Amino acid sequence: MDRKLILNLSLLVGQLFLWQSCTHNSRRVTTANTKKEITAVSISTIGGFTATPSNGYTIRITRDSVYHLFSAIDTAHSTLKSYANTEDKWNLLLDKIDLEKFADAKEGESRQPYDGIDIKISIQAKSGKYTKLNADNSPSWNRIYKQLEESFSPQLLENKK
Repeated sequence: MDRKLILNLSLLVGQLFLWQSCTHNSRRVTTANTKKEITAVSISTIGGFTATPSNGYTIRITRDSVYHLFSAIDTAHSTLKSYANTEDKWNLLLDKIDLEKFADAKEGESRQPYDGIDIKISIQAKSGKYTKLNADNSPSWNRIYKQLEESFSPQLLENKK
């Protein structure tokens, strides 16, 4: 009878270790899948036209491409350019994104009524699109914004001509 008890306890302990290792790996896979589920990130600036003519832009970044739409007040001067993206830049951007925290970020007020510029960041994922306007009080939004400015700012893209 003692052998049966020892055998059953050994099997129970083995099952617990197996269960723990399986759940631990599934957490890592879930985090990796969240990163893989993001298909595009966009940043847009809108407004600031009253006192000094200003121009807005939209930059859409995917794993392999960067699209830059420069929106001029006179639409005849608007341009759309595309560039190749690198795996390193894409991964640096993904490393800054926590999709859950970004989705929970509180948006700020529009700055356009005061001739300000609104900044909108959008993340396209397989689970949907997440968009936040002027959420600069959110650390998650700020991390993404800083990475977009460091790697994909209009000035950097214009230097690629």
